[in-house]
Amino acid sequence: MNSKFSCKKSRSFGGFLITVSLFITLVAFGLPVILKDTFDLAAFIVSSLFVLITTGLFLWLWFGTYYIIDNEILIAKFGPLTWKVPINEISFIRLNQETIGGTWKLTLSWKCIELKYKKSRSIFISPNNQSVFIDRLVKINPQIEIKQK
Repeated sequence: MNSKFSCKKSRSFGGFLITVSLFITLVAFGLPVILKDTFDLAAFIVSSLFVLITTGLFLWLWFGTYYIIDNEILIAKFGPLTWKVPINEISFIRLNQETIGGTWKLTLSWKCIELKYKKSRSIFISPNNQSVFIDRLVKINPQIEIKQK
């Protein structure tokens, strides 16, 4: 059974990524102009590459964050990063978590769920259809305990 779940995306989180991208662009191109520094071709190329890479990474995160339940493995993709969690090692799922602070948060939403696995490890994710996602995990591992915040 192979199921793909899209990531819940908060508009304010997207706004945050856009704001950071615009700030980086402003700093990369505007600062030399403000400081009346000579802005030669090499500086322009380096600034352009930095802006393109950063914006590309943010776009990759926005469009490339999803979760796959592949047989007995949960695969969490967060842009270029991938986590593989054996579903039989998930001990509990904590609902209604906030994304600020803590450990790895492979989410684009401020609200998420925490999956605790391998005794002391955890990741935070935000599948779009949370109830179906959790049902599929529990179907594979009925030992998973569901906890509220």
